[in-house]
Amino acid sequence: MIGHMKLLAARDNRSIKDAGGEQTVKAEGGSLFPDVLLFGDRSTARILQGWELKMPDTSIDDFDFRDNAETKARALGLDSFLLWNVSHARLYTRNDETDEFETAERWDELSDIKTRASVASSRGRWEALAEKIFGHLNDLFDRGSLEGRQFIDAYRSGGVTSLIMENAGLVAQALTDAARRDSRLRAEMTLWWDRYRAEYGEGSKEQVLAQAVISNWIGKILFGHILREKDVRARRVAAIDEDTTPREALDLFRQLSEDCNFWTIFSDSLGLNLVPTPVWDQLLQFHKLLSDLRVGSVDQGQLSGVLEATVEVAVRKLRGQYPTPIELARLLTSLCIRNTVEDRVLDPCCGSGTIARAAIEQKLSAGVDPDGVASTVFAGDQDPQAVQIATFALAKASLMHQPLRIFQRDAFSLERETDLDFRNPTNGNVFAERVGQFDAITSNLPFVAQAGRKQYGNALDRVAASLGEGGERFTRRADVSAYLPFALHPLLNDNGRLGIIITNAWLGTDWGDDFYSLLGRYYDLKCVITSGAGRWFQNSEVVTNILILDKKADPSTPSGNVKYVVLTRPLEELADEEAVEIAAAQIELGQTQNDTMTIREVSHADLARYRQFGLGGNAQFVDCDWVLDLPLSPLTDHFAIRRGERRGMNALFYPDAGHGIEAEYVKPLAKGPSDFARLTSPAAKVAFSCSRSKAELEALGHKGALAWIKRFETPENIAKLSRNGMHWYEMRADTLTDLVMFIAYGDRLFVGRVDPPAFADQRLVRLDPVREIDIDLMHALLNSTISMFLIEGMGFGRGLGALDLNKDRIENYMHCLDPGELDTAGIEAIKAAFTPLTSRDILEIADELEQVDRREFDQAVLNAFRLDIDLDRIYDALLSLAEIRRTANE
Repeated sequence: MIGHMKLLAARDNRSIKDAGGEQTVKAEGGSLFPDVLLFGDRSTARILQGWELKMPDTSIDDFDFRDNAETKARALGLDSFLLWNVSHARLYTRNDETDEFETAERWDELSDIKTRASVASSRGRWEALAEKIFGHLNDLFDRGSLEGRQFIDAYRSGGVTSLIMENAGLVAQALTDAARRDSRLRAEMTLWWDRYRAEYGEGSKEQVLAQAVISNWIGKILFGHILREKDVRARRVAAIDEDTTPREALDLFRQLSEDCNFWTIFSDSLGLNLVPTPVWDQLLQFHKLLSDLRVGSVDQGQLSGVLEATVEVAVRKLRGQYPTPIELARLLTSLCIRNTVEDRVLDPCCGSGTIARAAIEQKLSAGVDPDGVASTVFAGDQDPQAVQIATFALAKASLMHQPLRIFQRDAFSLERETDLDFRNPTNGNVFAERVGQFDAITSNLPFVAQAGRKQYGNALDRVAASLGEGGERFTRRADVSAYLPFALHPLLNDNGRLGIIITNAWLGTDWGDDFYSLLGRYYDLKCVITSGAGRWFQNSEVVTNILILDKKADPSTPSGNVKYVVLTRPLEELADEEAVEIAAAQIELGQTQNDTMTIREVSHADLARYRQFGLGGNAQFVDCDWVLDLPLSPLTDHFAIRRGERRGMNALFYPDAGHGIEAEYVKPLAKGPSDFARLTSPAAKVAFSCSRSKAELEALGHKGALAWIKRFETPENIAKLSRNGMHWYEMRADTLTDLVMFIAYGDRLFVGRVDPPAFADQRLVRLDPVREIDIDLMHALLNSTISMFLIEGMGFGRGLGALDLNKDRIENYMHCLDPGELDTAGIEAIKAAFTPLTSRDILEIADELEQVDRREFDQAVLNAFRLDIDLDRIYDALLSLAEIRRTANE
């Protein structure tokens, strides 16, 4: 049948150009693709349709027959498929409105053929019907009623790889079985997992490695076919057939790499030779499909698309991540590469290779010859899977015969004297290049969760030790990424530029304060860039900034001004090269000429003044110069700052209604911001607080408390909750508080007052007066819009839009308008203007600032302190800053 269809395709110059199949001759793993595939334009590797063929003893209406065909059509993204059991043929097409496949055409001319034996003798008849069907399909494809799909689109959708990845469980079991019998493999898997687990999503060691193994094989096979059409030495890929074993294929790819480079794709890796037969059969089917498509012969634009799709699918399917958005990568490289022709560029944490790819594209667009591009852009990563993926990103068609400078190394281990081995693809010779120094280092620094930090312990200690005085303050609370600028410092030329994407936590944490101070010793911080139009990484709750820094040739050289940039448009609007160039030019020159961004330039001297208020980070993205003229006093002059009680096991200590506990053991509890509808509110919940022993409770007949304790009395709870000098079930609630702040503000900014005073939960920060104070006045001052701005400016925004603060930061930095500057008349005026605010609900920030009573109160505060500041200036600053935080939730 396939041979006959090939003849029909070759006879006429119509939409169907070829037919293929036989991918499933030996398929223990099940048929991955249709029995027959019709192909269209070779230059775009278009798949038109799949046919499923059965003998007459399988009914044309058999559920599995149709279901398998539809599954394969959907995996390939096709708009039709054909079923044929010799007796009957059915064409199904997809309804665009319902996305369901419906019967579009029937052929029943051979309904008299009912047995397998009669099929062979009826060859002429079914060949004639095949020609009729073939002609009908060509009519549909010629006029556009059916379209098929380009391979790149089918591959990018992930449907094909999903079918193969479904067998990851078989690979995981094979790895588990092999590891039980091989102590060396067991040890290699243990160390692999210890080193790379932070790079991947959830799953066990065996599950994640199994997915990595399958993804690695898919990459090898696909790139082998791409290279096959570009280099005659790569045509040995065609030798892979149904009898080839995984070990034999690895040997073939090893020889291919020795001849043609791309060792980062073709090299052996942990577990590749342990793929079980069913999974290997499906990989061979994928190989056969690429052979039939001749995927390497597509035009250059399509080839680039295939390579990019490979990166997208591999990162999404395997690592649970998405690469750095290409728009962000292009902006970063445009800001960092100043001499496009000669600058040596490094991305030491290249991940999926997007930033290095942007650097290559920037140089190629500027007319730099391919050899000059390949020799000046370096990319490395500690994870071999990332290096393979990145190689796809960097393998531009124009660079196929150039030795790409991509390598597997831990960024912390790179030194100027390190020699890196690469292979010349033109002659297969290995050559070494010294790392040396770079004119630009650009990278999206890895965000490593606490669980993954231990593998970096020694590296972090070395960096901290190298920092000398002040390094001891750079504690282990700092993100791993914060150490890398100092580790990479020796790799930059004097005045070389470092551009990094880093978590925004440095803007509002104690370790971030140390980070900023140490940066000034080694670098001149040029600009900080944030998004005012949503998170850059939508799949992550981490909010990020770009930092641009120039290495100081002389550490004693004073730093220049810092530009704080807010990109006010979505990244998608930087999709074209001109938009990126315009954005980079505005940032470089500090000049805005449209509404795509705001730029605020601040001197380091002024930053030092802001930092005493904790405003050296996020607050600098908006106009806050007016803060420096305020009569402020530290909050600790008036209050002791204490965290609310933290005891664990809320079910025990925060009983729900109907608990039956005696009243003397139930204390009013203020638990969180949601308890406060108004600025002054009673405690909304209760806490269990009992300092008596069980024997005392028995003697007193307090059965409610006793029953409550026994309800939670297990060995595990007793061990978990025991504290010296306290009963395991005891929580002291003898300290009551009036005023409270919070460690996670949302849409409302306020300082709450609990009336009557109550016990405070750990989510609250207690403000305990250190001396006799006017509590009504302090409550009012702490709820002025000036105080709201100070609160907003001290913290940093989390990915879901919450303001991240902590007790220490409030204690160290929070200030308030100094009540000692007020006269009696001013005090009374402020209190009087504040009263209406306490009689209504607290509103979200934007709505709050529109209220007449709010404006009158804030103006009364300014008047009482004799401050000549435009109220709208303060409001605009707060609104803009809160908006930056809240857009991270979009």
